[in-house]
Amino acid sequence: MAWQTPKTTWDGQDAFRLDPDYERIRGNLLYLRQRAAAITQKPDYGQMQDYTVDGVPLAEFFNRVEENLAALAAAVQPRPEYATRAFVPGDLVWDWRDLERIEGMLLQIYNDLNAIENGQQKLAFCLGGGLFGTFVS
Repeated sequence: MAWQTPKTTWDGQDAFRLDPDYERIRGNLLYLRQRAAAITQKPDYGQMQDYTVDGVPLAEFFNRVEENLAALAAAVQPRPEYATRAFVPGDLVWDWRDLERIEGMLLQIYNDLNAIENGQQKLAFCLGGGLFGTFVS
């Protein structure tokens, strides 16, 4: 699974499509979850659904992405600007502002993970040369 550059230039003329938009968002969430698991606590994530053009995304579909994004953001770097929405049946689905927010959060979490990994101190040492440990008689 590889990171895909999020689209952060959404505007009112753009239409959301399952492929490539949802697939990019879902793929980036899964990628970031995997990276975050190595350096942070591992919160519970919900299963994100595979949808094809035959499926009709319901409120649960959109909520699951929002819930996973919130859990990931809280595990990596809690910030007040990380805000998610909850959808109920009959709500309008993501508009361009939601997509801009979601993909912007993904990019910020990606940058936060890079900063955390780059800031970690590493200890280098070599074993096997001479005595190691303490000799007690």
